[in-house]
Amino acid sequence: MDLQVMAWITGQTLQNGKYTIQQELGRGRCAITYRVQDDTGKDFVVKTLNQDILSQLPDVERTSIESKFCDEALKLERCKHPHIVRVYRTFQDESLFCILMEYIAGIKLSDLTLPIPQQEALVYIQQVGEALIEVHQQGLLHRDVKPENIMVRAGKQQAVLIDFDLAGEFNNPLTSRWKDKQFAPVELSSTNRKQGAYTDVYSLAATLYVLLTGKFPATALDRLDDIAELVEPKTLKFDISERVNQAIVQGMKLDYGDRPQTMEEWLALLGIRRGIRVPGFPQTKAEWVKVGKIVGGILGIAAAIAGIISMTVDIGVWSPDSSSPSPEETN
Repeated sequence: MDLQVMAWITGQTLQNGKYTIQQELGRGRCAITYRVQDDTGKDFVVKTLNQDILSQLPDVERTSIESKFCDEALKLERCKHPHIVRVYRTFQDESLFCILMEYIAGIKLSDLTLPIPQQEALVYIQQVGEALIEVHQQGLLHRDVKPENIMVRAGKQQAVLIDFDLAGEFNNPLTSRWKDKQFAPVELSSTNRKQGAYTDVYSLAATLYVLLTGKFPATALDRLDDIAELVEPKTLKFDISERVNQAIVQGMKLDYGDRPQTMEEWLALLGIRRGIRVPGFPQTKAEWVKVGKIVGGILGIAAAIAGIISMTVDIGVWSPDSSSPSPEETN
């Protein structure tokens, strides 16, 4: 591998001119993502390992991280779910392994004005939770679930999980610094601790905590060292239901054995059953249009009735019958 290759710059081309770098979108533990355009002008995302990080690693560790990145990228390619970013293909450019993915127009959950209503938050959490169930069934973990890694498609109430930590359980001081500690359970701080679906449960519970309160929870490491305690979300925002409050607290237990062991179990604590959407909140633009049409139709009927009554009164077709006897006259 050519370790002299630096991060790509705007205007640089890949695959013999097929893709052109438009901008750098972000950096994770060991990878960089870019927005690119193909030769037809369509936008995509390309993710590749961070060469600057790789160049500082011993050969054995560098080979290990490259292997894990490739293997897990191929697994992610098999994850077909409406709430998981779509992977189109993988390729190599300048000896770097790259992943070509869907570009999602919209905003990140972290960019919303927080806190948001509980019903709205649960819609997003259900969508991401069901996406993670699919991820776990493929033998993968996300390992970096947080509002910044969840997109909301433009014009839709549809969350999409992005930016997987494809380095697997690889851990090194050069890469661990990228972890967002407010959302990371204890086991992500060390390769000596077992990781599983409950790892992503913690991070999604912490994400819900932030969506509902607008505040970051104490980090797992600070809680482990008795530096801080987890403040229950309901203490910060009284209108959070007790059921949701307890589900968040249970999902953020320090000991992974005390947490729900699967995403299905944690969603059940929230009162969410897989495949049954959270009621009372339109989730797509089409559904909002449908609601608007129904409300518009009702208002139109009401206006028509009011108009008919007004017209009949004006022309004397209908008026209170002044000749009708009063209650006193009938007695």
